[in-house]
Amino acid sequence: MVEIEKKFKMCMLADFYGNMLTEKQKAIFSSYWEKDCSLFEIAEELGITRQAVHDSLNKAQIILQDLEDRCGFIKKYQENKAELINVYNSLDKSDKLQYNIAKQIESIINKL
Repeated sequence: MVEIEKKFKMCMLADFYGNMLTEKQKAIFSSYWEKDCSLFEIAEELGITRQAVHDSLNKAQIILQDLEDRCGFIKKYQENKAELINVYNSLDKSDKLQYNIAKQIESIINKL
């Protein structure tokens, strides 16, 4: 997986399931994936070893992926968003009523 795709996936997992991690796991995960800190930088900041950071990061990733595998919230979110986009694209924007519906759908899509 290309690094940017993996980063996007990890950030989505954290958005949906991050509250299931311990505070320390959240801090490490966020520092690594969202703030682009190195394992060494995180270890120094938290006063732990680089190996402990590595282990905690791996454990958090496994927990988050397991939650997605069991719950499927991200998959469902992506499916719903795709359906909304399909409906939006199928509307005749020259028709006043359909134009208003399209605007409402566009607003919902932008909030997602």
